Amino acid sequence: KSYGVHILERYVDAVTALVEILILLGIGLLTPGPNALTCFSHSGLFGRKSNIKLITGMAIGFISIELFVGLLVHNLEDNAQALQVLHWIGMVFLALMAFAMFQIDPSKIVVGENDAPLGLKTGILMQYVNGKEWAFIIIMMSQFMQPFGGGMIGIGVIVLISLTICVSAMIGWTFFGHRLNNYFTDPRIGKRIFNISGILLGLLWVAFLIQGPPVPVV
Repeated sequence: KSYGVHILERYVDAVTALVEILILLGIGLLTPGPNALTCFSHSGLFGRKSNIKLITGMAIGFISIELFVGLLVHNLEDNAQALQVLHWIGMVFLALMAFAMFQIDPSKIVVGENDAPLGLKTGILMQYVNGKEWAFIIIMMSQFMQPFGGGMIGIGVIVLISLTICVSAMIGWTFFGHRLNNYFTDPRIGKRIFNISGILLGLLWVAFLIQGPPVPVV
C-alpha cells in the first residue's frame, strides 16, 4: 500500500472510532447511574456549588481508572487471550448493568439522607465501585485505543474525549437535576425510564458481542 492510502485508512479508522465512542458515551449518559443520581439529589439538597468538589472527585476517579485500564490494555495488546479476558470482563459488567436496570424500583430510590455535602474523596471512591463505569472504560480502551493511535496517544485521546463529555454531563445533571429527579423517582415514569435504559444497554451488549474482542497488535 502507498503511504497516502495508509494515511487515508488510518483517518477513516479514527473517524469511525470517534463516531462509535460518541455513541457509546451517549448511551452511557442516557442511562442513569450512580453519578447522575448523586448529582441530581446532591445539588437539590445543598445547592449547585456544592457539586464542585464532588464532580472534581468524580473526574479524578474517572481519569485514574481510565489510565489504569488503558495501561493494562496497552501492556497486553499483543496477547490475544488477555485481551479476550478483558473484553469479556467488560461484557459481563455491561450485562449486569443492563439486567440491574430492569430490577430497579423507582419508588425505593431515596434521596436526601445526607446531613452534610459530599466532597472530593466521595467523588473519587464512587468511581471505583461503579460497575457501569468499569464496563464502559474496559470496552472503550480495548476497542478504540488502536484506531486513535495506540499506546499513550490512544489512551490520551480517549481520556480527553470521555472526560470532556462526562464532566459536561455531570454539570448538566447538577443544573437540571432538581427537575429531572422527580421523573426518576416516579413509580410509573421512572420504571419506564429504567426499562428503556436496560434495553439500550442490552442492544449495546449485542453490538459488542457481534463486533467481538479486539485484535492483538502484531
